[in-house]
Amino acid sequence: MKIIVDSLGGDNAPSEILLGCVDALNQNKDLQLVIVGDNKVTEETLKKENADLSRVEMIAANGAVLNTDHPANFLREKPDCSLAICYREAKKREDIDGVITAGPTGAVLAGGIFGLGRLPGVKRPALMSTFPNENGGLIRLLDAGANMDCTSEYLLQFALMASNYLSSIGIENPRVGLLNVGSEEGKGNALAKETYSLLKESGLNFVGNIEADHVTRGECDVVVCDGFWGNIYVKAIEETALWISGMFKNVFYKNLFTKLGALPMKKHLNEIKSVIGNAHKASAPLLGVSKIVLKCHGRAKRDSVSMSIAEAIHLHENNMQQKIAEAVKIATKA
Repeated sequence: MKIIVDSLGGDNAPSEILLGCVDALNQNKDLQLVIVGDNKVTEETLKKENADLSRVEMIAANGAVLNTDHPANFLREKPDCSLAICYREAKKREDIDGVITAGPTGAVLAGGIFGLGRLPGVKRPALMSTFPNENGGLIRLLDAGANMDCTSEYLLQFALMASNYLSSIGIENPRVGLLNVGSEEGKGNALAKETYSLLKESGLNFVGNIEADHVTRGECDVVVCDGFWGNIYVKAIEETALWISGMFKNVFYKNLFTKLGALPMKKHLNEIKSVIGNAHKASAPLLGVSKIVLKCHGRAKRDSVSMSIAEAIHLHENNMQQKIAEAVKIATKA
């Protein structure tokens, strides 16, 4: 198993990315890594951590793609940046099974679509986001911003890809919901109504429409929508969570008395923090491209990176790519 890692992408690169690589190498003795970045820094870090350099290939890069770079143009304008090299190597080399990066989302999307290409039959790749639900589990939403304008066929494929992804990580017969303004059949715009009919006849475990205020209630495992509304939902819920968290922090740290009052609640607050943290550490898969691509959070630390590498291994061993391609092929024939 060989994974290529963008060591220069993300706010905590390259140190946390490289430490995550070290952890992944220690956890899986069969793993081989191709690390793209500053070779001198990579070698020094891995030697300091006593990593097995015999399982590491290093490729030098000329910097990283930045948030200020145009996502659709960076492959052409910065061909020697770390993410562009990752995609180029992954496309031309059969021995590379997946790509890990914490780089800018737009560049990850555009690079995956134009640099790697799509799986056979996939109309549009989609980005999946992860949230905690009220039952302590996780819920996935796609598309989270890759496709602003969608057809019902695209949304059906998103559901097929998400179901195969979840099955590959151990969630059998995942429940699929369609983001809508009401729960009843017949609600929503023309796209929602058309998609509802396709999902109902798809053979998936379709549980119907899911309203925005029900997404985190644990009523389904994956929520399907177009990238326009998905991106709005993702940003709205993340900002709301940060706002509420900030309000609690301001109250608890207001003075000595509020700090003392918060002490008995510390254990329970840490439980909440742990649930949110698990979702925060989860990588966002770009489903539908020709190789496994996992996008870590921009502020990813070593544990998130090692978890993403482990997930890429698991997805490869469970033949997720082949399963998605086959599911799309069957649906297209139908």
